Amino acid sequence: MRRLSLLLMACCLAVALLAAAGVGMGKRQQKPKKPTSWFHGIDVSHYQGRIDWKRVARGGDVRFVYIKATQGATIVDDRYSYNNRNARRQGILCGAYLYLSSSSTVREQFDAFKRTAKKGDQDLRPVIDVEREAMRHWSDKEVRRNVRQMVRLMTNHYGKSPIIYSQYQYYNECLAPTFNGYHLFLAKYSKGCPQIRGKGKVDVWQFTERGRVNGIPTRVDLNRCVNGMTVEKLKL
Repeated sequence: MRRLSLLLMACCLAVALLAAAGVGMGKRQQKPKKPTSWFHGIDVSHYQGRIDWKRVARGGDVRFVYIKATQGATIVDDRYSYNNRNARRQGILCGAYLYLSSSSTVREQFDAFKRTAKKGDQDLRPVIDVEREAMRHWSDKEVRRNVRQMVRLMTNHYGKSPIIYSQYQYYNECLAPTFNGYHLFLAKYSKGCPQIRGKGKVDVWQFTERGRVNGIPTRVDLNRCVNGMTVEKLKL
């Protein structure tokens, strides 16, 4: 009896150890899943250098790209034409973004943008990039008024309302809830999709600025459509 008891105790201990190790009855131990890095598109500027769009397209991951066109009223990104032309040749949907600046008028900035990002060369709605560091000469009230004006100008010219891009903290501090009804493209590099103040939702989440894509020599922003948004809905 003593020997049987010891044998039973040994068996129970073995089962307990297997359970603690995560081994089920008749099942292999499952490795923990890595955090997902799936994405739909990227955004680029001259900072990414000379991009090999053939290699980018060959990878099959990049369905769309937003390309910096202008900054303020006087700066045209010197890689815009090359990037837009060659990405479209490879079948990647292209859109342009304007980096809004408080150093010049909205009308001057819009005129520079539409000269650069010609309507016939766009596959996607344009983007207005609104970032805290570029708004230092405008009050929050002026920022909202000027963004509204840029939205009207772009909508009238391109035929569809633009997408508003910002860092999620700044968006919530300055732009929400005024622009919650528009398509929103927000950056947040920590876990969890960005949330906005008031009713509404984020449509495109820039979840990292340190992505790697074959054909691009530097790190690059990676973006995914969320909350029911699709690449198809981004189209102009």
